[in-house]
Formats: sequence, structure tokens, C-alpha cells
Amino acid sequence: MCKEAVQQRSPKRGDIVTINYSLTPENDYVPLPLFDTHGTKTRLVLGWGNYLPGLHDLISTMEVGQTISDVSIDAGWGEKDMALVARVSKRVRPGCEEEDEKRMIGDMKYGDIRVGMKFVLRGNNGGNGDVKVMVTEVTDDDFVLDANPPLAGSSYNCEITLLAVEEAPRMDLVERREDKATKMAKREQQIENESAARNKIEDESESCVGDTSSDIVCECPLCKNSHYEVATFALGCFWGAELAFMRTPGVAGTRVGYTRGGETTTQENPHHHDSPSYDEVCAGKTGLAEAILVLYDPDLVSYRELADVALERLKVESRAQPVGLAALFDDEDEEDWGKSQYRHGFYFHTEEQRGMAKQILFNDEEDDDDDEENEEIEDERRIFTPPSYKIKEKVEVKPASTFYEAEEYHQQYLLKGGQSARKGCKKQYDA
Repeated sequence: MCKEAVQQRSPKRGDIVTINYSLTPENDYVPLPLFDTHGTKTRLVLGWGNYLPGLHDLISTMEVGQTISDVSIDAGWGEKDMALVARVSKRVRPGCEEEDEKRMIGDMKYGDIRVGMKFVLRGNNGGNGDVKVMVTEVTDDDFVLDANPPLAGSSYNCEITLLAVEEAPRMDLVERREDKATKMAKREQQIENESAARNKIEDESESCVGDTSSDIVCECPLCKNSHYEVATFALGCFWGAELAFMRTPGVAGTRVGYTRGGETTTQENPHHHDSPSYDEVCAGKTGLAEAILVLYDPDLVSYRELADVALERLKVESRAQPVGLAALFDDEDEEDWGKSQYRHGFYFHTEEQRGMAKQILFNDEEDDDDDEENEEIEDERRIFTPPSYKIKEKVEVKPASTFYEAEEYHQQYLLKGGQSARKGCKKQYDA
């Protein structure tokens, strides 16, 4: 890694930051163990989720070497909305207290209501308008119903030191999800910059020119020589697979998205290069597979170890998915399999990853003489049987191609749903 890789500047979204931090719950807040609340030399990708949104926001305001102490950050559930809090009177008619105590909320008498009880207030739209509420206060005359998330308004006291800011490795193939107007404006700016670059070359007779577009990953040695590496895996549903990688020590960040579809836009495949939506991918029109992009520190975790995490996930997928006769007898239609969003693949970014994937999946031995093996890797697909499990899984090994980020609600989906993403966590998760 070049010495300029670690920079003395404020971080921006997509940078890899190294921090020491400590989060202490404030007031009576008892946190769920969803992520690590203390860390030394912790590395994460700014703006990629995981940990707390408030932690990312705080880091974005800091400079390298700066320490911030005794600052309160939201615990992830937002501020309490008082419009979602209602005080309900138990008393309807003066002098009729005994009858009022027998009034009902659901199957519970008013007189039996206690703090901590939960109810569902039914809507008028076939269940779509239902509201979950919790009793937070009870007096002789009334009680309070709160429809806020139970931990809304909770916070941590934070102490944090920003140790380093580093550029992420080049990820030319990653397309961030943006609205069409933003993408159009950036494309116009890109064309303008490219035109200006060509004019400069002609005017100065230079052989090359650096691109100044903010939309294009720069060509400087800093980006090319990043210490970090990228891996891409397709392992069925991307929710559970992403959580498995989030829990892996040495992984600095993850994104879920869609990749390895048709490489050109056609009349049958009109959405491929236009931020394909989840619905479009599910419809099978794009040929894209659900995948996970993993950014990792090779000093802390190897590609082989990440591949082992992927294999474990394939075993889970084998147990979860029904097995048809076609899979058992290897008669499955190759064309249909190749279009499935839930197909499996190891998509390599380097020749080293390619060789390692083939060796792990197919027991291919390393061979220095590539002349005998000059087949197109793009067409390679073999049968892989997960270790210690007697169901065949098809896995393709192909070069990484354009990775389209999935919608934000898919990112870190299981963490947002309350499942732990702590490093090293072995707790079984539902996906």
C-alpha cells in the first residue's frame, strides 16, 4: 500500500475509517446486543450501514486525530413522536366508576390494564391500518398508549477517536442507486469532463489526463494501491448471506445488490442498465442474481476464509430450499438456472480469487501451464456438493461484472430487523 493511502483529511462516504470508540447506554436504556458497542482500531466503510447511523454522521464531521467525548447519539430508533402517544380516560360518566372499570380494550378490562402491556388497534382496511401500541403509564383515571417503537428516544453516550481515513479500492463496476434525474445530471457532467479532457490532450499533446469528474473513480495510484480488497458472492437470498459476512472479523463493509445479468440492454431486457428494481429482478427479466459485495482487510481475513463463510451459507440454502427431481438427476434447464435471481456464484475480481474459487469448489489443482486450460471462464459452470451435506448445488465461477446496489431497505436488512451483527457472533439467524 502506498504511503499516501492513509490521509490526513475529513472522511467522505465510501472511505474506510479506523476508529477507537465506546458507546454507553444513557438513562434506563438497555440495548439489544446487535453490534459491538466498544472497539479498538475498528474499521468500517463510512455510509455503508452497520453500527449506528448516528455514529456514521458523527465520524463524517471529524478530522484524523480528533477525539470527541461525552456526546449523545441516537440509539437507532429516532426521537419519540408525541403525535403517536395518546392518553385514554377510564371515566366516561361521573358516578359510574365501577362500570367504567369493566370497559374493554381488546379482551382486557380497563381496570386490569398494567404498564408494559401491548395491544393491536385494528384499522378499517383489512389489517393494513392496524397499529401496535404499548401501555406506558396507568393512573386511577386514565392510561397512556404509545405507538412509537419501544426504544424510540433512547441514546448512547459516545466517545470516539478517528485514527485514519483511507480510500476504498477501485470499484468501477459498482453502480450506486440514484434517481434518474441525478444520474442524468451526472452523466451530462461526465460527458462535459471527458470532452474537456480530450480538448486538453489535443491542446497540450499529452498522452493522458486525469479525470476530474466527481462521478468517476479517480485513476490516481492511491485508489489502485488500496490495501483493502473486494469479493462478490451470490448465495441465494442476500439478506442472510450479508449478515454472515457482517459478523466476520476483518470485513469492513458490505452491500447487497444485483449482478451477472445480460451485459447489454435489449428490448427484452430494458432495465438492465437503469438501476434495476427488486421487482424487475424477481420477474426474471434482467437475468441478474442477488449478490453481496464484501470489502475486507486481507491482513485480518483471507479470501479463503470468506469463501468458507459462503460455503456455510450454501449449506443453509440447501436445507432451506426444496429439492426437485431435476436437481437430483442434474437435468435442470441450464438456461432457466442461469436466469434465476437465487442462483449461486463466486464472482472473482482477481486471478488469485479465480484460482482459489476453482480450487475450493471443484478441487482444481493449481497449474502453472495455462495453455492446456484455455477455456472461457465465462462459460464455466460445474456441480458443487457442499461438504458434509448430500445435496448438489450449482455454483458458477465468473468474472465480477457490474454490481447494481439494491434498494436501501434491503441493506443490512436482518440487522434492522433486530438480529445481531456483532463480530464473531455465532447465534443462528433467521432469513
